[in-house]
Amino acid sequence: MINKIEPATSRPQAAVQSPAPPQAKARPLAATQIMPAQSALDLAQSELGTDALAFDGIFPAEEGYAETLENIGFALGSQARDRMRGQSASADRARPRSMLQRLAKQVSTVASGQLEELRQRIPGIEAVEEVDDLLNSLRQHQFDAGEMALLLAAMLGEDGLPAVRRRRLEAALDQVMDDEDWALQLFSHLEFGAVGKSGLAELRRLYQRAASRQSGLVYWFGQFRRMNDRQRKLKTLIRALAFELSAEGGATDIRLATVITDLKRVLQFLGMEDHCQRVAQALAIPELDGNRVIEELLEIIQQSWVYPDWLSSRADDLVPEAYSRHGYARRMGELVKLLPDDCFEDIDQRETILTAFLEYQERLADEE
Repeated sequence: MINKIEPATSRPQAAVQSPAPPQAKARPLAATQIMPAQSALDLAQSELGTDALAFDGIFPAEEGYAETLENIGFALGSQARDRMRGQSASADRARPRSMLQRLAKQVSTVASGQLEELRQRIPGIEAVEEVDDLLNSLRQHQFDAGEMALLLAAMLGEDGLPAVRRRRLEAALDQVMDDEDWALQLFSHLEFGAVGKSGLAELRRLYQRAASRQSGLVYWFGQFRRMNDRQRKLKTLIRALAFELSAEGGATDIRLATVITDLKRVLQFLGMEDHCQRVAQALAIPELDGNRVIEELLEIIQQSWVYPDWLSSRADDLVPEAYSRHGYARRMGELVKLLPDDCFEDIDQRETILTAFLEYQERLADEE
């Protein structure tokens, strides 16, 4: 059975759950919230809904993906509680610093070579005392904000750190986290290492522009589809966005809604990609892989009006005579049903495409 990529908006709001085995318990979002009606936070929570439930198995070996989805729920609850207490955490970096220290500790355990490589690039860093001198030295050695954050967090996690040294490292880390790209650079370094910097510009463009509502969901799906090594890049984007959502307790409602929208788009694309790959495997047509199915699906839904004759001509180019075009049409119609509503101009457009596929299948049945 294929799960729908986006649940109906009329469904009750539910807590975000990680794609865990059936016995795992879901983490609730938060207690009842007393907030202005239709605030951006309310809209953001409603926007995300239960989309995460439709993506089981996308990263079956990645525990970090499950943690990402749990962090989303935890962060939404934390944001709500901060607002209920009237607290502003804009100047409080204790939470992201703590999360960074835990992350650095994990890196030192499972990939100690990455931290060692950073230390080797700047020998004598332990002897630098003043905050400005510390940051200037890191910049002179070509450290980006993500690499600075990781190294400083690792230094903060050292045992027996004097109180004065700790305060200075914390102050330096706080300044690094003022850079809007630090989280993206950090997770890009962890995923790709120093060699991944050349591809960072592509991720940064998506990271900074994905919140724009001027371009529709189909446009962003097309951008994602054209990315080289997109699974790893999108995983980096997910981790950076989820970390930001979890760590920044003082984020505004608008910023929170923006981050959730970004996450939702990436998750929706990964869900569509997964379904398209399954369709390609089921059809087993030469040169028709999951990426080609995505390309064809996006081409179809960008048409203002779709006719059976047009679908037939497209299928003639894709499906050799020895293979079932009826099976192709049926499965493509199923994909159209699964796409989020935002992929279509209106409900009528989806129905028009589905009707065209049904008529095309009937024509194929008559020809047999």
